[in-house]
Amino acid sequence: MAVKDKSLLSLSWPLVVTFGIGMSLPMLDSWFLSKRSVEAAAGVGALMPVIGTLFMAIQAFAQAGASIASQFLGGDRPRHAQVTQTLVIAGSAVLGLAMGVMLWFATPAIVARMGLSGEPADAAIKFLHTISPAIVFRALQGTLTSLVATHGHTVWNLFANVIALIVNVVLNVIFLGGHFGTPPFMQGVYGVAIATGLSWIVSAIVLWIIVVYSLEHKTKLKDIKKGYYLLLPEWLRIGVPAAVEPVSFQLFQVFVMAMFVRLGDAGDASIVASRVFAGVFAMFAVVLSVGLGSGSQILVAHLVGNKEFDKANKRMHQSLVWSSASAFAVAIAVALTGQYLLAFYTEDPAILRLGGLLLWCDVALQPFKAANIVITNALRASGDSAFPAVFGTISMWTLGLGTTLFLCFGIELGAVGLWLGMASDEFYRSIANYTRWRRGKWKSKGVIR
Repeated sequence: MAVKDKSLLSLSWPLVVTFGIGMSLPMLDSWFLSKRSVEAAAGVGALMPVIGTLFMAIQAFAQAGASIASQFLGGDRPRHAQVTQTLVIAGSAVLGLAMGVMLWFATPAIVARMGLSGEPADAAIKFLHTISPAIVFRALQGTLTSLVATHGHTVWNLFANVIALIVNVVLNVIFLGGHFGTPPFMQGVYGVAIATGLSWIVSAIVLWIIVVYSLEHKTKLKDIKKGYYLLLPEWLRIGVPAAVEPVSFQLFQVFVMAMFVRLGDAGDASIVASRVFAGVFAMFAVVLSVGLGSGSQILVAHLVGNKEFDKANKRMHQSLVWSSASAFAVAIAVALTGQYLLAFYTEDPAILRLGGLLLWCDVALQPFKAANIVITNALRASGDSAFPAVFGTISMWTLGLGTTLFLCFGIELGAVGLWLGMASDEFYRSIANYTRWRRGKWKSKGVIR
């Protein structure tokens, strides 16, 4: 069966589980660290938006390339798809290597800018310095995942990520438990970071084997050269704007986290930990949105490549309804059980109280976040990536930022105001992106003309 004729559910359910596993890895890192020190866990967790910024930039470029390959596959041009895949793999490796080097040198400045100090700052620096050499493998992992999904083989992605999860958990248990002669310096932050990096490496190797033997992809030097001249302009046209919006979003999250740190410095040290731990469980709702949005992106790209615009529109709306509804339901369930979930990390009553309140604020955020993910992915899949990048960035740092600061400091809602401000940003952007989709300009943005 052609990919464009598959159901949204058949493509998306392995992606939902796959992204769930991927998002659980930072959760596991925080949990393992919290058993040693809540301060260390909070420090590493506070830097997750920074790491997320790098990953989102790489992933956006990878998904842009995968969307181009999907359009070629949908338009029955397998040779063009093959060249695109080779170019994307090579480009992502270079990008990942460059970002790893940048992260290594920029880590002290990043930690200082975030306002961290003491044990949280020390833990964050150790963690980032340790994982930076493995960023290239995380880049390849994300890229190969996108390319495998492009061919509709989303179950293989699930398999590779299950292996990564197992490796991460086993190594954390070994390192933190001091088993098999683990040296003392690895029985803390260093051990957790090394386990994370090695899980990326193993997953990237497994995915590469799948791409070579299951998808029968052959990497040829001449394809890189051919892709550089013929396909690089299209990749940059779609990829650069596609990277701008998620990077801007992650930087906005860094800013919001810095505001949480500032509130914590003002007298309540539990605020940062509450933000980190509540943020971990808020990701449960995002998993469904990302999975359904990615499944929709694959279908839309294949349908646009075959000029089936009405079906592409139907697929997008189907995913939009399911994603927003499921995200709202999951957010409600998480808020109702928030106290029990947060107790997984800590028994501090201040963290349990504020963290539980933030999870209720998240109920207002998740439906609009889900809508944003689905619509933006569909626009990128069709080649119309410039609008969500331009408007999203402008809206984020004007309407979103203004609302966030007003709620937090203007009417003094504090941490609650910061979370509701993030919800307002998702609302503004989802309305604008949906309006763009309804106008239909995406129909003329494909790579096959």
